[in-house]
Amino acid sequence: MSVPKLPEAPTKIVSQLLREEPDLRDMVAEFVAGLPPLIAQIQRALQQLDWQSLATLAHRLKGAGGSYGYPEISRLCAEAEEYVRAQEVTYLEAWLGRLSQLAEAAQAGLADPE
Repeated sequence: MSVPKLPEAPTKIVSQLLREEPDLRDMVAEFVAGLPPLIAQIQRALQQLDWQSLATLAHRLKGAGGSYGYPEISRLCAEAEEYVRAQEVTYLEAWLGRLSQLAEAAQAGLADPE
């Protein structure tokens, strides 16, 4: 299985949920604030090659990303699930970097949704 080249990450993404329901900002902000600790947890699992935890975390984040209006995060996590099953460490390292970029972009989108 070859490692795909990931496209450039956006510098700002705005929750689709917030575009439809702006009054849910606090809930979305809580999700975005929880991304860095979750990314740290994923990084620890990857360092330990804890495939079960990686599968669970990627699956959970895939669903949450979509629920909170971040399809970019959801799509990325769906791809990661495949690479966790194949135990492709190189891709997962690149994926983790991309996930960090998307977390920063989501934070930027909360700060400046326009």
